[in-house]
Amino acid sequence: MIHKCFFLIFGFLILTIPGLSQSQKPWKTSSPEEQGMNSLTFVNAIKHFRQDSFNIHRLLIIRNNHIVVDVSFYPFKDIYVHDLASVTKSITSLLIGIAIDKNLIKGDDEPILNYFPEYKIKNDTLEAVTIRDLLNMSSGFQCSWNNGEKELTQMRKTNDWVKFMLTLPFSADPDKQFAYCSGNYYLLAEILQRATKMTCHQFAEKYLFKPLSFGKSYWLTNYKGVNMGWGDLHISIYDMAKIGCLVMNDGKWNGRQIISKQWLEKIQPLHPIQGTESYGYGWWLDSENPDEVQAVGRGGQRLFVFKSRNMVIATMGGGGYEAGDIDNIALEAIKTFNKNENNYNLLLEQIKGVEQPNPPIAHVKELPVNALNKTFAFGQNDLGLSGLRFERHGADDYIILKFADNSREEHQIGMNNQYRISYENDFGLPMAVKAKWINDTLLQIDYNRLTRIEDYKLRISFGGDSIDLSVTEASKNINEHFNGKIESPQ
Repeated sequence: MIHKCFFLIFGFLILTIPGLSQSQKPWKTSSPEEQGMNSLTFVNAIKHFRQDSFNIHRLLIIRNNHIVVDVSFYPFKDIYVHDLASVTKSITSLLIGIAIDKNLIKGDDEPILNYFPEYKIKNDTLEAVTIRDLLNMSSGFQCSWNNGEKELTQMRKTNDWVKFMLTLPFSADPDKQFAYCSGNYYLLAEILQRATKMTCHQFAEKYLFKPLSFGKSYWLTNYKGVNMGWGDLHISIYDMAKIGCLVMNDGKWNGRQIISKQWLEKIQPLHPIQGTESYGYGWWLDSENPDEVQAVGRGGQRLFVFKSRNMVIATMGGGGYEAGDIDNIALEAIKTFNKNENNYNLLLEQIKGVEQPNPPIAHVKELPVNALNKTFAFGQNDLGLSGLRFERHGADDYIILKFADNSREEHQIGMNNQYRISYENDFGLPMAVKAKWINDTLLQIDYNRLTRIEDYKLRISFGGDSIDLSVTEASKNINEHFNGKIESPQ
């Protein structure tokens, strides 16, 4: 479900200061020119992002241990944490490596069934699957990214996720071919928790996050308290970049070996995907750029590591944004560097501009009076959305979404096309909502979850005692349409 997936996710830790991170920044700031890069390249790129309405949230570029670009795109703020999506897989791989370094797991060639003795499954092929096969997405399970990772959806609907994975049929022998399957990384999370007697999050905080001076972090868990090893880790962009610097520096941080160099050397182009792209130990590689290693997540979550160029790029985004060309922009800035040019002030000016909202609409059309304080009810649907309601409190308008499980979310709307920031009741994470009229009867609401990636576009056509509602969201390929009738006058 946005599956009530607009909001409802398994067990989320509430923070004292919702959605904020107090991460330490260990790098000094300098101009790109001081690090052999062309500021004008970044000026043009940021201008392009703004003009073409790219849903980018954050961009951080570090070169030679200096921050050269650090920009938050309105309405996102640099203090927010962010869902890393499948970048989480790359971090889970590091945690497995640390556990092996500490002899808590014997090795990556260990059969996975060693960790699930309660499942009496007799399958010669399954007995051959190792931890390495899970890490490399080469388990051989009949599971892929086709049809929106349908196996992951199916797994999450069962009451025993391990059993679901261990009883999947095989489409190939283990270690033979790549097939993207997030369930592999759920099994890794189970293995790590069983081996260490700690959740992945607890283990990460002790052996990775604390040594790197992370700020606040979140990691969603399932029905039995196991972290989602494939995704849903939330950290700040500075902490994301620290992971990149750790990988770039052979596992060392401030002179301390956090993860062994031997483990990081395993990150190789082991399994081809398509064209020049390949995968190894939770990371993405490309034979056209052998110096580059990437961690990749939906919605534009990317971490790029360039060891020979001493450069790390971290970017975060929302629905509809992809970050595949960000690395090319940074490489172009190196290529076009001219020691006789310095456009750093232009870059600072451009950054300041994208951190600010657009001017408000001068004449704001209000919500229809006959639509206020009425609940428009919907029939059963895949989004779990049962009703929609508008209310006005003083001079402020609010949208209320009701769900089939009787929960609800209420958020203020910026009717002048400027976001209003509010907080999710369940998690305390910031989100932003704004609206604009497309014509006299059609209202578009941007329901931007910010830190959770999804940016829902709600288009509502008002017609007396009914509404037509369309819901789209790019990162999850959602495109739904509903008709709502007034439930009862209130």
